[in-house]
Amino acid sequence: FSSLVIKTQIPLIIFLRGNFWQEVELGKKTIEKSTLSHLEINMKNRFADKCFSEAHTILPICSYLKKITDEKYPEKKIQVLYQGIHKSDWYNEKGFEFKHPCVGFLQNANIWNKTKEMLLLPKIIANFPNVHFYWAGDGPFTKDILPHLENFPNFHWLGLLEYPNQVRQFFSEIDIYGLISGNDMSPHTILEASLMKKPVIASNVGGIPESIIENETGFLIKEGDTSSWISKISLLIDNPQKLKEMGLEGYEFVCKNFLWDKIAKDFLKIIKI
Repeated sequence: FSSLVIKTQIPLIIFLRGNFWQEVELGKKTIEKSTLSHLEINMKNRFADKCFSEAHTILPICSYLKKITDEKYPEKKIQVLYQGIHKSDWYNEKGFEFKHPCVGFLQNANIWNKTKEMLLLPKIIANFPNVHFYWAGDGPFTKDILPHLENFPNFHWLGLLEYPNQVRQFFSEIDIYGLISGNDMSPHTILEASLMKKPVIASNVGGIPESIIENETGFLIKEGDTSSWISKISLLIDNPQKLKEMGLEGYEFVCKNFLWDKIAKDFLKIIKI
C-alpha cells in the first residue's frame, strides 16, 4: 500500500509501531529458517526500505524507537507519536473469577527476544505459594515457556483473550499487572492496566520506561533481575494502600499524556511543521 502511495506522489506518513529491522533479523534466526522464507523476507525488506526512504515523515511510537530510526534514515523527518487510548473503553466488568492476591501477565509469545524474559517466572512464582499468577497470551514460543510453569499449582494459563471485552475483564480482576519482556516499544497493555487503576511492574527495556513513572505509577525492573521482581511484588501485596495509590497515579498519568484527544493534537502539530 505504501509503495502505491509513493507512486501517486501523495505524501506518505508511516506510523512505526515496532523495531521492524530487529524483528526481521530475529525472524530469520528463529521462526523463518528456510531458504524460501529468507528470500521472501529479503524481498519485503527491500520494499520496506523504499517506503521508509521515500516517506514524507516517519512517526516512531516511542523515543527509544526514534533513536533507532534516526540511525537508519538520518535525512528523514522523524517525530515521536505515542499510541493513544480511549478512556471510555476501560471500566470494571465481571467475567473472570481469579484467586487473590494475584498478578496478571498479558503478552503474546511471538518474538523470542521479548518472550525469553518469561523464563524468570519459575523462580518468581516459587517465592509466592500464596499468590496466583495468570498469563493471558499465546504464540509460537509458548511451548518454550509453558512447560516451566504449568507444574506450579498457583500458575494459570488463559491462552488468547478476545479483545477488548475479555481483556477488560482480565484487568478488572487482577491486583497487579506484570509485563516481563526482553524488548518492547510502547506496550498498549500498560496504558490499559493504568486506566483500570492497576499498578504496573514491568521490565526496564526498550520504550517501556516512557509509559511508567518509576516508584509512582509502577516499578521498572532490570533485565534478568529476578530478586527485584520478587521484592516489588511483595511490597505491593503486603501494602494494599500503596497498591491502590500507585494504581490511581497510573490512571492520572495516562489520562494526562496518552488519551486520543492529546495524541490527535500532537499529530496535528507534527504535520503542520
